[in-house]
Amino acid sequence: MTSFDAEKLNKDLNQIKVPKDQLAKTRQIAFTEVQKEKHRANNWRYYTVLTATVALALILSIRYIPLVADTAKRVPGFADVVSFITDDQKHDYEELNITETKNDLTLTVKGVIADETGMKIHYALEAPYNISELPIKKVTILQDGKEIDGSATYGWSVDGEEKKYVEDVIYKFVEGEDLPNQKNFELQITFGDKESTTFEIPFTIKNDVVKKRIYNIKRNLSYEGQKLIVEDVTVTPTATRLRITAANSNSMQILSLGNIRILNEQGEPFNTLEGGLISLGVISSDEVTYLFDSTVLEAGSSLTIEIENMNVLPKDDNYIEVDFIKQEVLKQPAIGNVTFEVKQDSLIKIDAEEGKEVRLSHAIDANGKRFEMESLSGSWNQVEYTYPPEMKNPVKIYFYDYPNTLHFKEEIVIYE
Repeated sequence: MTSFDAEKLNKDLNQIKVPKDQLAKTRQIAFTEVQKEKHRANNWRYYTVLTATVALALILSIRYIPLVADTAKRVPGFADVVSFITDDQKHDYEELNITETKNDLTLTVKGVIADETGMKIHYALEAPYNISELPIKKVTILQDGKEIDGSATYGWSVDGEEKKYVEDVIYKFVEGEDLPNQKNFELQITFGDKESTTFEIPFTIKNDVVKKRIYNIKRNLSYEGQKLIVEDVTVTPTATRLRITAANSNSMQILSLGNIRILNEQGEPFNTLEGGLISLGVISSDEVTYLFDSTVLEAGSSLTIEIENMNVLPKDDNYIEVDFIKQEVLKQPAIGNVTFEVKQDSLIKIDAEEGKEVRLSHAIDANGKRFEMESLSGSWNQVEYTYPPEMKNPVKIYFYDYPNTLHFKEEIVIYE
């Protein structure tokens, strides 16, 4: 493991940008306590209280302010501390501390949480060279020798600084049947070094796979004739899941939802996983599940769900039709001021107004075959998409998002 570098730690901590207005109350409490201690005779007591109150301010900030928590996780050695402070399901975390070295890479599987909806694996990676931009090529998790179906999120942020040690979390989200209560697992992870180093680390958990708790809501929200159904909230140690569906009877295709938040009784928003809102599925396919940090709902407590705005297009106008051979746009939505340019090599360039970004999804060619995009590049409002050249023209390319917004704000309160 790396040695403790006080100077670098101090530098990293000083770079954390804290929302000052949100910390004002916490700092004032800390200052008041210190002022009281100044009148005491023994200086050591004063400095003890000063240290404690500053530590308390930092802990409260990490616990309740997502920006501070996300930033602090990037400080070497702080990832597990942040997870411990923000994780309401600490008793479900199981330490493993399994270490293996291959090709100058040392991987430590530090601990795991397993529940019916997925897993959360804490790990650390160390090398004698800079690994700040070392990619993870593949992650597979087996349970009793069988691969767990579902999606995963992993990989640390790239901030331009040299790193020889990183800590991160792998989230595995189960799709289909719940994770059974079987305790033998194996993590297979491949890194993008020149040897494509692969670790295969078996581990056995002692705790049972934790059961999920579902809070049914079934709340209909209707705006300009377009209906959403807030179906339920599922609470587990790995994540809090909010499931929303769109009604089949809608005349518009709901492409995306705007601001989605869950707040506790004090009005404090839940952290999102790894600093960004992750979703399973897309609302344009009529069902989406948004993932937030885990929580505990005590008896008599409540949660508030906030949903704000949605982007829509008519169902018969939610695509562009192009001919890549002729390099022509044959059809595009009548709504909005967006420029599409068809270029060679199955490439489409989009130019939209700033703040009104357009996102493309899959393509259906003249033979009815579905194709996914191969790559995209550019800025938020000027993007180029590349699709497979073997598509049969003309091609319909559907929208993932489009700047045609229905404005609303809805709050739903659920109780334990």
